[in-house]
Amino acid sequence: MSTATQSPQQMEDNVLAEIGKHWGVALVLGIVSLVIGIIAVAWPAATIVVIAILLAIWLLVSGIFEIIRAFGHGLSGGMRALLLITGVLSIFVGILAFRSAFEAVEILSIFIGIAFLFRGFGALFMGIESKNGRGWNIFGGIVMLIGGIVVLTWPGMSLVTLAWVSGIWLVVIGIFEIVAAFRIRSMHNKLASA
Repeated sequence: MSTATQSPQQMEDNVLAEIGKHWGVALVLGIVSLVIGIIAVAWPAATIVVIAILLAIWLLVSGIFEIIRAFGHGLSGGMRALLLITGVLSIFVGILAFRSAFEAVEILSIFIGIAFLFRGFGALFMGIESKNGRGWNIFGGIVMLIGGIVVLTWPGMSLVTLAWVSGIWLVVIGIFEIVAAFRIRSMHNKLASA
């Protein structure tokens, strides 16, 4: 059946079925976010270089996953473009974070804040566009937006505070991504058995 003759519900089911095949990607991203967040919270006095490297790795990994998600079947052109843009920007910011970690903490915190804003807008728009998991995506997007605004508002905050704020946001994001992965798997299994 062509996409022109499918109902909106059938098209949404097809998108969920395609995403559901790769629910493990969301799970891995959630676990990585959670582990990096726990490390940042557990050792707040660690050097900024270690924290910057961990956050840069998170930005790179999440950027790669966003780009992979952009090539999934059944996505609208706008969602595909948004995922590509956030993925490329996350990778770019991750690379810049690696380079600036040794030079300026304020620059790094601005990069992190911008990355949280882009990821927050991505999750928010994903929630608005999708019917299933809408609440989790919108809430996760709002949490990331708040994190980005906090970091951008006070870029000169102490290193320990930056580690705590970033770590807490990553723990929250990781938990939401893990929950979303299992919800995606559950919805995929329901669609497969129907």
